[in-house]
Amino acid sequence: MQAGRLLTSVSFIVALCAGGTMALAQGARPWIDPPSETGRSSPTPSQAQPLKLPPVSPTPAPAPPQQAQPPQAASPPASSDTQPKSAERPSAPQDEKRRSRAASAKDFAIDYLASWSARNDIALSATAELYAPRILYHGRTVSLERLYKEKQRFIQRWPEREYRPREDAIGTQCNPDGTICTIHAVFDYSATNPKRRRISEGSGALQLIVEFIGQKPVIVAEHSTLLTQSRRRILASEGSSHE
Repeated sequence: MQAGRLLTSVSFIVALCAGGTMALAQGARPWIDPPSETGRSSPTPSQAQPLKLPPVSPTPAPAPPQQAQPPQAASPPASSDTQPKSAERPSAPQDEKRRSRAASAKDFAIDYLASWSARNDIALSATAELYAPRILYHGRTVSLERLYKEKQRFIQRWPEREYRPREDAIGTQCNPDGTICTIHAVFDYSATNPKRRRISEGSGALQLIVEFIGQKPVIVAEHSTLLTQSRRRILASEGSSHE
């Protein structure tokens, strides 16, 4: 994938993630009522002027009889076609596109976790396909090459891994035109290093921001947090020497 094809700059993603650790506008201030059209507040009782009534004539002259005017035809009600269509309902094609992209983003997160449960060579080769040329990774802007090296070190430390997403704990939210989606997922994991006879198990929370290049989503930002974790030594198999 060429870097020039990426539509979203990393600086935009940083701004998108401001206000918390990649929390998208969750802490935004609520809307407030706009000011009045005149921009001035109503006068207080002390500022109000006394009401002035017009003078009353002592004996008003009788008005001459006027010829009755024919009733005027009532104006026809405004046609519903003249009402703004945007006020009737949102754009159905845009809503459908956003729902479709949200479903694709959820499937993408499941595939992402599955790729890290695969063999090491498959997991590393998938990195180039899953990520954009530059990524906001745990609060740091890194290149794809730098990210690849970090993933490689992680694989060397934990060569056997299994990630199990909780499909009832995956949520997605996309912008109005469906080009950028945020995914939140909770997963369970186990990572093993047979040589060191170590195993790490627990659960975590993953947040991905993906941008659609055509119909393909790529990761432009990633953050994960451990929810629970336990580490222990693997019991030596029968016949093996104990350390």
